[in-house]
Amino acid sequence: MSYHIPTALLVFVEEGGTLENFWKTFEKSEYFTDSLHPVVRSVSIKEDSSTLWNRAVQEYEASSMSSWSMLMVLTDVEEIQRFAVTMKLKRKEPTIVMRWWDEIPELEKSYRNRLVFNRYTGINFIQNKEQYDQNAMMPKGRLKLDNPVLLDQPVLLNNDSDMKVMRHTLFSISEPDRVDIFGQKKKNYGEIRLTVATHFYCNQENIDTIVDLLEHYSRYNKEVLDHIQFVIVDDGSPIEYDIPKFDMNLTWIKIDQDIRWNQSGAKNLCMLYAHSNNVVISDVDHLFPEHTLEWLSQRNISHKRFYKLYRKRPDGTMTKGHPNLFYLSRARWFELYGMDEEFAGAYGAEDFRFVKNFKNHGTVQRYLPKRFYCEIRKVDREKSYHSLVRDLSFNTSVDTRKRMEADYFGADFGYSRSMFNYTWHILSDSRRKIPVLPPLDRTWRPRWLLRQLATLLCG
Repeated sequence: MSYHIPTALLVFVEEGGTLENFWKTFEKSEYFTDSLHPVVRSVSIKEDSSTLWNRAVQEYEASSMSSWSMLMVLTDVEEIQRFAVTMKLKRKEPTIVMRWWDEIPELEKSYRNRLVFNRYTGINFIQNKEQYDQNAMMPKGRLKLDNPVLLDQPVLLNNDSDMKVMRHTLFSISEPDRVDIFGQKKKNYGEIRLTVATHFYCNQENIDTIVDLLEHYSRYNKEVLDHIQFVIVDDGSPIEYDIPKFDMNLTWIKIDQDIRWNQSGAKNLCMLYAHSNNVVISDVDHLFPEHTLEWLSQRNISHKRFYKLYRKRPDGTMTKGHPNLFYLSRARWFELYGMDEEFAGAYGAEDFRFVKNFKNHGTVQRYLPKRFYCEIRKVDREKSYHSLVRDLSFNTSVDTRKRMEADYFGADFGYSRSMFNYTWHILSDSRRKIPVLPPLDRTWRPRWLLRQLATLLCG
């Protein structure tokens, strides 16, 4: 699963009102869950709302729930809604305010009302389609409610549609990973900061080469593994095997067709399933030390830069990078059409032409500092590798034409832009359980102007 949002729910209902009756039925239904730990309070017209609110908040803050990250407040009482909005503005942790409307109000279109009922209210529950349309056609000078959620949708959801929508709404907010009301699996990969991608083709006895690599990575510090995704692409290996279970963010894909030397296609597929913009991609005979992956996961790679890494040999000496080893931006990869799959079917040249294409479009290549290296692995090339013939001659003419096209016609030529000329399926997609939210940063959104300025100045 992705990061989890610990959530508490406070429900303030008008005594004898529609929301109170709905909630009582909802709590007894199959759609209810107490995983949100709802606390329900009935608001009497004889009781001061502020007293009830303050007492409920004090009880919440004194309970174990107060250490949780997110608070949701659902109410049909306007005064409670205003208290909740005030709390949202003062509270360090996230707060979601939800308002239940029995009827569409005709509110004055004032700045204050826009803030309370729209800007700081995350959900406005509307009962039926007639009211929904009424809100959409609000007359001039009256406030149209933003963030509407239509409860009664029998055509789409059949019976109990209002309860299904309520469940869907609560879980859409609190559970990034879930099965939604339509039975669709939803996933969120916001915790992934770095993707480590590799591919393999094995026509010998076993896949121990890739299994040993993953076993090594699985022993890394959990704080590092929490934010790294590993993507493995099997480039159509003809042998059968079982995938061991690893406590890692691991996506394992297999190409259906056995296309010789389909390294360009395998790398494009690696990038397709990467869930971060920072990607380090290599062949299976390279391994990245923990400190290198930790450092790479904490950086934001420049869009128009890509990097090579120095390599450490088994004897401890250092050597330069490898043509198939890159640290780069996923966005830039697809902007420039990835690796050219016209080279698939024969050995070589796809990596060289890829680098030239990047440079032709103004992308700058550099080496990372030597302390952030990768290691050259010893692999069993007799039992856990492949026996394909390495012959550059078949791709020489293809590469010669592409070089000519780029030289005479410019950067947009010399590249087929051909990608994904095969089919594939996912063999395994496992996730680590991330127990908490990322660190809070309340100043991130106010800094949008600085980000805009940086774009204007630096491009």
